[in-house]
Amino acid sequence: MSVSFYEACRKICGDTVSDVISLVEAQEIVIGGCQKLEPVMADCQQMAGRVIAQDVVATEFIPPFANSAVDGFAVRAQDVKTAGVELEVLGVIGAGHIANYEIGEGQTARIMTGAPVPQGADSIVMIEDATVISETRVRCNKPAQVGDAIREIGEDVKTGDVVFAAGSVINPAGVGVLAAINARQVLTYPRLRVAMLSTGDELVINGG
Repeated sequence: MSVSFYEACRKICGDTVSDVISLVEAQEIVIGGCQKLEPVMADCQQMAGRVIAQDVVATEFIPPFANSAVDGFAVRAQDVKTAGVELEVLGVIGAGHIANYEIGEGQTARIMTGAPVPQGADSIVMIEDATVISETRVRCNKPAQVGDAIREIGEDVKTGDVVFAAGSVINPAGVGVLAAINARQVLTYPRLRVAMLSTGDELVINGG
């Protein structure tokens, strides 16, 4: 139940000096007099600094497909068991593009960070660990292991994961996460409007 400003002042300050209460008690009175605001829907881009009113649950995998964590060459690890192996380059796979071919024995494809790993490949050799011989040939200067430099599907977030629990404060990085999981509209509490009133004859005009 809310209290009037006058009642709150009397409870906090008291009628005499001996009636003054502690800071903790004063805070409890002020907070107790505040009405809880009803949650509203807000665009994820407006969520920085705001409080989540209910759990935000992922509805899709992040990343949604296996992709390369580096610029390099998509290979079959069994083909690159030792350093110095040369492979045939089938093409270039850019971010946002899907290869229309499969990586076979002795073959590879140049791949950019974030691009989907092509069928047949199970490892990425970093560009720094390869020597380009020609447009169609490359030498791998380091052995490859299955899974090297590959971000697997759902590695960051899985469907059903609680990404943000109710009561969480969203920072700027959190806004990016909301966008990544496609949480365009989020249930949040309205921003508070706070007024401050200073009283007392000890206050003077600036410079007075």
